[in-house]
Amino acid sequence: MLTNEAMNRRPRQGWTMAVRSGSLAAIMLALLPGAAFASADIDAAAAAYKQAAAADIDQVVAGAERLAALLEKGDVAAARRAWVAARVGWERSETFTATLFPDFDKTVDPWPDGKTGFHAIEARLFAEPAGRPVDAAKALVEQLRLFRAAFAKADFTGATLIGGVAALAYEVGESKSQGGESRPSGTSLGDMQHNVEGLGRAWRSVFAPALAAKDARLAQRVEQDLARVEQQVSVAMLAAVDQPLLEKTAERLAGSIADAAVSLGYPAPDFAAE
Repeated sequence: MLTNEAMNRRPRQGWTMAVRSGSLAAIMLALLPGAAFASADIDAAAAAYKQAAAADIDQVVAGAERLAALLEKGDVAAARRAWVAARVGWERSETFTATLFPDFDKTVDPWPDGKTGFHAIEARLFAEPAGRPVDAAKALVEQLRLFRAAFAKADFTGATLIGGVAALAYEVGESKSQGGESRPSGTSLGDMQHNVEGLGRAWRSVFAPALAAKDARLAQRVEQDLARVEQQVSVAMLAAVDQPLLEKTAERLAGSIADAAVSLGYPAPDFAAE
C-alpha cells in the first residue's frame, strides 16, 4: 500500500492531464499555497536529461529498423535478438513516454492489450513456430520515427517530468511486479530492470540535488526507497523477485516522490483510481 502524504493516489491519471497542457500545469501550480515554480537549476537539469535520453531514442529507432530488416530476410533468431535489444532504450524512457507522449505510448508499447507495436510483434515472433510480422515491424518503425520527431520538439522541464517519474515507480510495483510485461520473449525482468534504471537516472540527475538542498531528510528517504527497489530487481530471474515486497517498496517510492513533488512546488501526482 502507498504510504506518506500521497496515500491512496495513482499518478498516471492526474499527471497525464497536467503535462499535456503547460497552461493547465501552471494553473495547478498557482493554486498551491506557497507553491514555487521549478527552479532554473531543475529545468536546466531536465534539458540535459533530455539530451541524454535522445541517445536511447536513437537506439530504439535503429533497433526497430534492424528488426524489420531481419524479418524481411527471414532471420528469426537474429530478429528475436534485435527485438530484445530495441526495447532497452524504450523501457528506460518510460519516465516520460506515457505522460508526455501518450498517443505514441499506445501505439508503440501498449500493454497488456498489445495489438500494435512491440508486443504485437513479440506475440508472433516468439511463438512456436515463429511468425514473421514484417508489416507490424515496418509500422513500428514508422511510429518510432514520428515519435523521435515529436520528442525533439518537446519541452522537458521539472514540471513535465516529475509526474512520469512517480507514475513509473508506481507501475513497477502495481503491475509489472505481478508477472511481467514481456512473457512470450521471457524478458519481463529486463523490462523492470531497465524501467528502474531509467527511473534512477531521471530522479538523480534532475530532482535529487534540488531536493537535497531544500529537504535533506526527504531526499534521503527517496534515495533509500529507490535503492531498495533497485536491489529488489537486481536478480537473475523473474521468479527470484519477491513480488509482494517489490509492490510495497515501489509504491512507497512513488509516495516519497509525490511528497518530493510537493516539497519542490509541483502539484502532487494524482494516484486516485479512474
